[in-house]
Amino acid sequence: MKHSEIKAVNVNLAASTNGTDQVVLTLCDGCDVQLALTPAQARLLATELITAVNRAEVKGTLKTSPNLWRRPGESRPRLATVG
Repeated sequence: MKHSEIKAVNVNLAASTNGTDQVVLTLCDGCDVQLALTPAQARLLATELITAVNRAEVKGTLKTSPNLWRRPGESRPRLATVG
């Protein structure tokens, strides 16, 4: 499956055969690609996704923020360092 083929991710709560709840991710409509997770596994996946998105957003902001640029002739970094 290519990245461009994924148009939506559907998240549903379903009961498994043993009576426990599962979080089911379906990657595209009409596909047989599904991921069934326990609530704990789904929480871990959500935490990891949020962490990765935050890192990507911060990294993108640091690349483009004019507040972090040095002034001409300024030799010291504008960010504080620890240690």
